[in-house]
Amino acid sequence: MRSAAAAPTMSRDLAALLASVDLEALADELLGGHRGTGRSAVWPSPVPGHPQTGKSPPMSIFTDRRGVQRWTCWATGTSGTAIDLVAVARGLDVADAIRWLEQRHGRFDPPAPPRRARTPPPRVGPSAELLGYVAACRQRLWDPEGAAALRWLHVTRRLSTAVLHANQIGFDPGPQRLWRPSGLPRQGAGIVIPTFDRAGTVVYAQTRYRRGVAAASGRKYDNPSARHGTKPRLSWPCDDLTTAVSAPTLVCEGVIDAMTVIGAGYQAVALLAAGDASSAAAELAVIDGPLVLAVDNDAAGAAAVCALVATLTAAGHTSVATLRVPADLNELAQRCGQTFPAVLRAVVRGCRPATPERSGPVCGR
Repeated sequence: MRSAAAAPTMSRDLAALLASVDLEALADELLGGHRGTGRSAVWPSPVPGHPQTGKSPPMSIFTDRRGVQRWTCWATGTSGTAIDLVAVARGLDVADAIRWLEQRHGRFDPPAPPRRARTPPPRVGPSAELLGYVAACRQRLWDPEGAAALRWLHVTRRLSTAVLHANQIGFDPGPQRLWRPSGLPRQGAGIVIPTFDRAGTVVYAQTRYRRGVAAASGRKYDNPSARHGTKPRLSWPCDDLTTAVSAPTLVCEGVIDAMTVIGAGYQAVALLAAGDASSAAAELAVIDGPLVLAVDNDAAGAAAVCALVATLTAAGHTSVATLRVPADLNELAQRCGQTFPAVLRAVVRGCRPATPERSGPVCGR
């Protein structure tokens, strides 16, 4: 493992390293080829354990406004650069993924400019149609047609009525029963999960499909098109329903885990995509008090922890720890039942301080 003292050298060379990588060729090598051509090309999900339907591979590649090739797995929400793809697909931490790419590409002869450079749309707030969709679905969760979805949230996911109300969770019965304008999710019935900014304002929403629809569509989460709003990196679920402890703040992977933490009395913020961890760290660095990184215990989560620890430490945030859980926080809540708040308090008390040099393949877990 490379020591913390070597990190600045890697940072200076990082842009050149990314410029030297043909991300499409790398994805073919790591993921076994692609389907389609040009902008329609798609790859299998790089996330270990993600079921591949064989019908519509969920990963695509694009070039951001800085000319850096990036990828997104639409089935899991995971995304990032070539470094993140290596980390997720091969189960490496960020430093080892960089070294792997260095060895593969040498030090570094940047190629010609990226082939598909394009200017992304400007960041926009939520459309009136998206906010209307959120409001309509919120009402339906508490109507008879939302009974099965509400039971899943209450019984399976162990989310309280107070948490669901505070966070405006809704039920989408599907496009045959609820009209919506183009660009809003329409694969079938699902749970509508709004995204909040720090002021408690709805700025986005995702639709979370349950097992049957997810299997048929090849994706668990669905997002609105860009004209309805820009997907944020973080969501700040509402915590005014409980008397939250003052510290620490738990950084969770996904809104459901964050709501689980809030229901247990802690402050929480949700990372919407593990691959965006480095970019989200700047927003997390402004949080006062200690942070506990409580992302999923898998390859993508391990890479996210490594990226967050390195970036937060570089930004001067001196109190960062990692939480040890078997899988994810909501699964732990399902196992523990009514004892979950007490179990979570004990686990938080025992969490380990995190430093860049300690962030190995399982990032301090």
